[in-house]
Amino acid sequence: MQIVIAGAGEVGYELAEALCEKNDVYVIDKEREKLERFAELDVIMVRGNAGNIKVLKEAKVEKADYFLAVTGNDEVNLISALTAKRLGAKKTFVRIENPEYVDSPVVKFHPLGFDVVVCPSLALAQEAVRVAGLLPAIGLVTLGGEMELLEVQVTEESSLIGQSLSDLRLPPETIVVSILRDGEVISPGIEKIEPGDRIEVLGKNSEIKGLREVFGISPVKRVTVFGTGYIGSYIVDVLSKTGVNVKVIGASKKACEELHERFKDIKVIHSDYLNVKMLAEEEVGKSDAVLAMTDSDEKNLMISLLCKRFGAKKAIAKVENRDYVEIFEKVGVDKVLNPRSITVIEVLKQLMMEKIEVKTLAEIRGSLIVEVVVKGEKVVGKTISDLGLPKKVAIIAVVRENKSLLPYPNMQLMMGDRVILSTSWEELDKIGEIFE
Repeated sequence: MQIVIAGAGEVGYELAEALCEKNDVYVIDKEREKLERFAELDVIMVRGNAGNIKVLKEAKVEKADYFLAVTGNDEVNLISALTAKRLGAKKTFVRIENPEYVDSPVVKFHPLGFDVVVCPSLALAQEAVRVAGLLPAIGLVTLGGEMELLEVQVTEESSLIGQSLSDLRLPPETIVVSILRDGEVISPGIEKIEPGDRIEVLGKNSEIKGLREVFGISPVKRVTVFGTGYIGSYIVDVLSKTGVNVKVIGASKKACEELHERFKDIKVIHSDYLNVKMLAEEEVGKSDAVLAMTDSDEKNLMISLLCKRFGAKKAIAKVENRDYVEIFEKVGVDKVLNPRSITVIEVLKQLMMEKIEVKTLAEIRGSLIVEVVVKGEKVVGKTISDLGLPKKVAIIAVVRENKSLLPYPNMQLMMGDRVILSTSWEELDKIGEIFE
């Protein structure tokens, strides 16, 4: 395929890196310094404004199978995608940061003619609220067909320690699919649960909620949100309808006043985020969840650690720099959310769907979770062992007629099965080839 990427930032680079090996990729940006980084990739660089017709023609956008507008400027993305579509680009993907332009995280077949519009701010806000509501869950992936994959951390104080999985009274139609211990994946068996284990459970979302009692999960009553930008405001909007006690802390006096005007029943505090006296007075330590959603990665880290030191049960932080994600998790942040990865994942999902039906593509614990539908003659009737999956690809479960099944080597795949796999970025193309 021919793919034109407008924007040479982090999102543009990750997309170009993932796509350039098997596609003809053009990258447009007006900043020479940003383009210089792409010299190590097999791409064609075009310097100029992506909203300029002459620049778009230089990138041969009229022959593009996909035009990906992922600059950091919403207006440039909208104008360039509209122009690209008019010039002949077959499909257009637009990244929008301002939620005022869209009303949901992903919009397909937008009225303006875009094939896909993604708003990372809304997607990240929804994920933050979802994770905050499932303490002590450290990962949650919403799959197709009302299914969810939940990852729970076993703490030192957990009553589950010493029990075997067979002892757990799981809700109907939920199954434990794996245990991660000391970096190794252990298949469910007779192992006794140990502190630090990460347990993955698959089931219908209505049943997953019933896991609160099994894993000792307390209902969320108090949430503190740091940040009054797009993401923070959207989170407050969602939480205001849940009955949860919400408190917001913002550094901008104007933004705090506007937020208070919109949500009169919610306490909004104007203060420096790292004011220790204020944090103590506002009792952030009693929060069931703290959501650090400011524009600074460093402040989000400090907010998270300070609040946990005060006693907050869980800290969820937004991180722009993907290199920081692992660092944040290692020093004690419970869940790290990266808006850029949301855009990259959605683009790759759309491209995979050129070959196969993909219900879900998400990231959890540094791995990709892919849910594909068995349709092709190459796969129907094959056993799992005959698929020839790479070493870094593992089938977590198979959903058949809305029932979750644990995989085994001789399991035959049937038409319509939904196969849930854990993989790495490098093996994503291989999955597309196997299930094509």
